Amino acid sequence: MVKSKAALALTGVALTVAFVQRPQPLSGQQPPVLQSVVLAQATAATVPDVSKMPLVNITIVQIRPELANEWLEFQKNETIPTLKKGGVRQRSAFATAIGPSFEYAFLTPAENLAERDGDSPIVKALGQDGARGYAQKIRRFIASQRTSVVRLRTDLTYRPDPTAQLPMAVVSAYSIAAGRDADFESFIKTDVIAAHKQMKTGGLAVYQSLFGGDGSEFIVATLAHDFAELDKGPAVRLAYGAERAAAIQKKLAGVVAHVERTVVREVPELSFRMGTSSENR
Repeated sequence: MVKSKAALALTGVALTVAFVQRPQPLSGQQPPVLQSVVLAQATAATVPDVSKMPLVNITIVQIRPELANEWLEFQKNETIPTLKKGGVRQRSAFATAIGPSFEYAFLTPAENLAERDGDSPIVKALGQDGARGYAQKIRRFIASQRTSVVRLRTDLTYRPDPTAQLPMAVVSAYSIAAGRDADFESFIKTDVIAAHKQMKTGGLAVYQSLFGGDGSEFIVATLAHDFAELDKGPAVRLAYGAERAAAIQKKLAGVVAHVERTVVREVPELSFRMGTSSENR
């Protein structure tokens, strides 16, 4: 993931997701960051097979401020129809609410990395010549762009109601010290998820960076209804009190090398999900 997270990102991712913010979320879809994949809660007592967990493609773009409105129209009128024609069935769009301005993150689910061996959705939709023309049009809007691939850690994700509409996310990108992944994962499972369950929050999603950014990064996207909810403070402090929360935080000493935190919202008009044949009946 890129260090100036538009959302997530993974966020952010984000991710992851988180991977950025919003009006009303898409009706009947999963809330921000999580729209990019179908979530599964890990219940097995054995060590989960992380390699089988969902992959998510993330593109983070910084838009030239003077072209922001024109870019939004281009996305709605040209990019989204082209992506759908090229076979993309789902995209979640996010804009940074607190963090870098004019920055957006786009999350799309991936079956595997082998998908990248073929033509891109833009080429599939427009052909090689049409794709070159499309690229020429869109380049003028972009100040910078970065792509990455993250994995949704379903074993570290807690979503009590995957259908709940939670339009905001606090995206915390943790850079983990070498050899300390297991300690961070234990912190999420033992302390963070337990606190969220106790407080009956909307939950959180955890993404692990694979390619395109910090290879030691975990992105924790904590979902929220609005900014007022953030005034209450983190779930760990609400559940355990300030003293115990401070003690829990000390567990991360030597585990987390750096953390960057942003707030994001989904952009429904730039997001889409094409229903299956059964959903469309």
